[in-house]
Amino acid sequence: MIGFHLSNSESETSWDELFSHLKERGLTSVDLVVSDNHKGLLKAINRHFQETTRQRCQTHFSRNILDKTPKKHQPELKKQLRRIDEAKQLLKDTFDAFKTTAPKAMETLVEQDERWASLHVNSS
Repeated sequence: MIGFHLSNSESETSWDELFSHLKERGLTSVDLVVSDNHKGLLKAINRHFQETTRQRCQTHFSRNILDKTPKKHQPELKKQLRRIDEAKQLLKDTFDAFKTTAPKAMETLVEQDERWASLHVNSS
């Protein structure tokens, strides 16, 4: 554990205090921040770690989706979300396995994946 900070809310100010404290203690060169999607947290991350890659916590993301799903459909949707995660892992594994032996093919694969990721639910 790098540190912790007690606060009454998840406000930008609260996160700002934690990140400032960590930096004062010597935290530098953060490569990746995994977080949920609270607006205050996102603003503080953007302020303190501009060059850092941010990944949304998939557990919180799945909970957000399931919380907006009628109860009777939650078990099936939860199974489907797991299948999506497995497919993402398969894509990553495929890329890693062939990035040096078939780099042009993997470049094409990644380009397509970016297109798929940008599709909207209502797209045809």
